[in-house]
Amino acid sequence: MALSLCLVAGCDKEPAGTTPPKDGETADAGKGGKGGKGDKGNKGDKGDKGDKGSEEPVDENDPTKKVCPAEVGEYPAPYFGDTVLLRLPKGVTEDNFVEMQPGFVRASPEIESVSCIEGIPGGVISFMALSSFMEEKDKTMAVYKDETLEAFGYLGVKISEEQIDEGKRFYQAVLDVPPAPDQGKPEPARALFKMQAANDMVYAIVYETHPNAWNALKETFMESANRMSFLAPQ
Repeated sequence: MALSLCLVAGCDKEPAGTTPPKDGETADAGKGGKGGKGDKGNKGDKGDKGDKGSEEPVDENDPTKKVCPAEVGEYPAPYFGDTVLLRLPKGVTEDNFVEMQPGFVRASPEIESVSCIEGIPGGVISFMALSSFMEEKDKTMAVYKDETLEAFGYLGVKISEEQIDEGKRFYQAVLDVPPAPDQGKPEPARALFKMQAANDMVYAIVYETHPNAWNALKETFMESANRMSFLAPQ
């Protein structure tokens, strides 16, 4: 896949004459409009929540069970010539999430991030990357998923919580990654993987941590991915 990237500095800089879309939206090329959020639909009757006494209690002091609130940057960081605005997870900055080669941004390894239990270090982001490449309109997001996972080095992963919308050119899933000692990865991992097409480009992002740190970081990963927004090139 052909990759291209122009990394820029300045978290809150706006391209000249352009109003950035709200978090999670797309400004189309030549239109300056916002991408549709779609019909949220009828949430329906939530129904009976059941007997809470039958549920297993969660040990709030167990750092592997505690779900921490999301913590992302106050301002979005711009990437790919100001075409992507990304709220970086806690601990990730424009100094440690940088262009490694054209079209590919990667975080420094072992970045400590969110913790919500006093005295417990934050969960560690073991891998985070963002890529961009030209969109081929006749290629499905399912095919892009297979190609991009392979390019990111994710082979033999278990996929869950999969969401795919070919009409909106969107894909998202959780990956369970087995250990690969021969590749220097002796521990398993869990990752959030998202792809979105916008303005004739496809953008892919992945956030990875150890399964034991997933609950501490998953809301932060989701918040960062969901608030990623896109601007047309100037």
